[in-house]
Amino acid sequence: MTTITTNVDIQAPVEQVFEFYTNPDNIKDSLPRDIVKESENLSGQKTEEGSEMKVKGEYMGKKDEMILEVAQKEQNKRLVTRQTEGPFQSWESIQDFQSNGGNTTTVNHTINYELPTTGKIANFLTGSQAENKIRQGIQQAAQTVKQKLESS
Repeated sequence: MTTITTNVDIQAPVEQVFEFYTNPDNIKDSLPRDIVKESENLSGQKTEEGSEMKVKGEYMGKKDEMILEVAQKEQNKRLVTRQTEGPFQSWESIQDFQSNGGNTTTVNHTINYELPTTGKIANFLTGSQAENKIRQGIQQAAQTVKQKLESS
């Protein structure tokens, strides 16, 4: 299992930051376009525990999709999603939100994943390539969210 962690301080109230991060419609607008092409909610309740979303992406020129289930949601504190179908052996995304008083929020984002031994990703990515791509993706997403929320 590989773990990647990043954190970002955003000059915005925790409620606003949490709302942005937990809206599946914002996934495709935050992550690099060369990784995520589309994201959509699959169930009636957006990001409630047990709800699912589909993320369509492209990895090394090969199209793939993953179904993510909201495993845990604690309002303005934590969001955990896990892959139920998709290209990885396992995938878990944990976002912890901490209000630093007033208008500053720290977001700690951890991704735990395991590459498959067969399939599209296994054929095109080595462990270090996948780790670098995922690390760059979540760091870029954190900066994109920071810019969007601090400029609104």
